[in-house]
Amino acid sequence: MNKPTAESLFGFNAGVIWKALNQNGASNIRNLVKATSLSREEVYGALGWLGREDKIVLDQKGRAIVFSLREEEAHLAVPAETIKIDPAPKAKSKRHKSKPSKKVKKAREVKGPVSQTEKIEEFLLH
Repeated sequence: MNKPTAESLFGFNAGVIWKALNQNGASNIRNLVKATSLSREEVYGALGWLGREDKIVLDQKGRAIVFSLREEEAHLAVPAETIKIDPAPKAKSKRHKSKPSKKVKKAREVKGPVSQTEKIEEFLLH
């Protein structure tokens, strides 16, 4: 059985990201993860690959970085059988956040001002 090489793995993921950008236009990381079913790490690796090949453009929009294909790349068409995208999304582990228990606080009894004599009497009674 052949082990996948780093070049084949990153290259395949770069093709998936390239196709998503070509079909959907400019996208941020979150949208690329949703569109491709790749993990964030795989998307970042693929974007690095595409950036190294000078195939993408980065734009800062507020706090987000938006990635798009260069104009020369956007005009290229790729046959559907060239890049196969797995239709079933990868199963992601869900983080189970436990809900904090709802503690009911009792309202404290509010007492009016206490005179000095009442304090002394209360002390002596106890």
